[in-house]
Amino acid sequence: MITAVLTRPRGDSERLAEVLQAEGVQTVILPLMTIEGTLPAEQATVPQLTPHSLVVFISANAVRHGLPLLKPALASQPPSAVIAIGSKTQDTLEAAGITALMPARADSEGLLAMPELSAQPMPDVLIVKGEGGRELLATELRQRGAQVIEWSCYRRCWPEVDIAPVRQLGPSCVFQASSGEMLSRLSELLTGDQQTDLFLLSVIVPSRRVADLAAALGWGRIVCAADASDLAFSEALRPLLSTE
Repeated sequence: MITAVLTRPRGDSERLAEVLQAEGVQTVILPLMTIEGTLPAEQATVPQLTPHSLVVFISANAVRHGLPLLKPALASQPPSAVIAIGSKTQDTLEAAGITALMPARADSEGLLAMPELSAQPMPDVLIVKGEGGRELLATELRQRGAQVIEWSCYRRCWPEVDIAPVRQLGPSCVFQASSGEMLSRLSELLTGDQQTDLFLLSVIVPSRRVADLAAALGWGRIVCAADASDLAFSEALRPLLSTE
């Protein structure tokens, strides 16, 4: 029987585990990352919006940690549009009463292909995000002539992880790696624990970019999901179940 090793933060992994277990899939929850909101003293001043501003939420965590602080600014000066990077982020915004647009592809490249981010003259763009991460979106928007503010409201933390639970799973194990950072951390932990043989097992990644990284790191069975959402992971896992 297939066992899915879920590596996202515990709350996200537990939610997905319930869905998969209802479908008869065994799961092991192995959070590689935790999310912490930045302290008020660490945050930059909440940006001011204009009628021409466009606000991009880069993740559901950006909504959870950033929206409570941004709501007064959004209420006093509604932006021209709010954009969510994917369906989970969009749903989190809608639960808070905010309608958001979403790109066809849930990543920076998909955002950059949206007409709202290609218009001339370019809008002012506020990117609500976590510390670090890819700079592609902000860099490309600035090259297009946009005034861009990157506002970080949370950080990713990488705790020490005991990966002993994966040692007994055998060849039916399928790993989740929902970002390049997560894939790199997973690979680092397996290498440090002398378990590079597990690189021969399946890993589900959210994009071609991360699939290329997986190949470079030595993973042999790489499954590329449509995006990083729970639904995309479930759909990517389904063919593996049928060939079990």
